[in-house]
Amino acid sequence: MKKAITLIVLLLLTVFLGACDKNKDTNTADGPKVSIYYIDSKTSALVSEEYQLISSDKKEQIEELLYMLKKNPENLHYKSAMPETVTIKEFAMNEDGSLTINFDTTYTELTGIPEVLCRAAIVKTLSQLQGVEYFQLTVNGQPLMDSSGKLVGIMTKEDFVDNTGTTTKAKLYFANEAGDALVEDVRDISYTGTGSLEELVLEELIAGPDDIGIRRTIPEGTVLNKVEMKEGICYVDFNEKFLNKQADITDQVAIYSVVNTLVELPYIKKVQFLINGQVQSVYGDGTTFDVFFERNLALMEES
Repeated sequence: MKKAITLIVLLLLTVFLGACDKNKDTNTADGPKVSIYYIDSKTSALVSEEYQLISSDKKEQIEELLYMLKKNPENLHYKSAMPETVTIKEFAMNEDGSLTINFDTTYTELTGIPEVLCRAAIVKTLSQLQGVEYFQLTVNGQPLMDSSGKLVGIMTKEDFVDNTGTTTKAKLYFANEAGDALVEDVRDISYTGTGSLEELVLEELIAGPDDIGIRRTIPEGTVLNKVEMKEGICYVDFNEKFLNKQADITDQVAIYSVVNTLVELPYIKKVQFLINGQVQSVYGDGTTFDVFFERNLALMEES
């Protein structure tokens, strides 16, 4: 039965794709105008684009907006807050004005700030529909838990009046005492809406660890010149101080401290390093440095 419902939803969304494209060409939609919320790829703050609904039926309007939330925005500087990998299994509009949206397990790939922004985009977009006042998100029918393991519970648009000042947990990777393995450091960080998420976690990494027994991997005096994202690749530009690696920390630990930290963000797949805008061929004790680096969990210290 659930497979049949999912298939019906997918077919309806396909119909809306054609209708939305036709609307762009003929401007025949006469439904209410709403805002679709996306993420600004430069600041990682929520932004919106105006959209005119085609449907008049409440259920169809919900389907239409859920489709638009996953669709690439017209502004090339914006990106969808709901990744393509995230799948909605079904939703239910309840008599008390609450909307329950049930995701499959792909939703759990979203963590930290990206997950908070996804929730915010859903609630801020769909709460514009008349009669939709409360929201509950579930995963395979189970209530959604946040990054700290707490129940998210019922949400309203008032919970996301401003997407700044959000505190969430982030995974950073530092060196162990011997300098030959990585240690995971989970800490609370505050997201203010200024600067990208990748800049935020890198600045935390540069600041160094708070706990005894783990060591910084980025040399003091290192400055983050620039961070750019393109097609899942994060280009990280440090100043020359980054090359002053501590002798008792291995090349691999120093490099993958940065890489593994960044790849914790779901939209980053690979990392390339630059020094003052230039790609360097060699790092530290002779490690090839002009390549794209991917996650490496083999360096984690055994517990």
